[in-house]
Amino acid sequence: MQSSNERPATLPRLLLVEDQLDLADLMEQALTDEGNEIAHANSVFEALGMLDSGHFDGAVLDVELRDGVVFPVADRLLELGIPYLFASAVYDQLVPVRHRCAPFLAKPFHVQGLQRAVREALGRTPPSPAPSH
Repeated sequence: MQSSNERPATLPRLLLVEDQLDLADLMEQALTDEGNEIAHANSVFEALGMLDSGHFDGAVLDVELRDGVVFPVADRLLELGIPYLFASAVYDQLVPVRHRCAPFLAKPFHVQGLQRAVREALGRTPPSPAPSH
């Protein structure tokens, strides 16, 4: 039997790569509200290490991080067949051709836009709205 604070094993596990901590907290909360489990990395180095040691169902990537651009992480996600999207303030034209198939969410964005983009990237349907009375 599962205790009330344990998460079901079926929750999608997402890698969030974002180096602005306040924005990362907001994004993490929005994605958790959608029924995802979030692992946060704030550098390319940290994200690559997490990909080597853990399983992920998808990823949300900021393009410019404190230790460089995120494209080595995107390359690894592509190799592993893990869906990903970019959420960044840089121009989408800076994304290398090999990653232009990934969705691009421009900052600033609305939380609902992030949630929708992640659902679409993972091929999931939106949660059912609560019945109105």
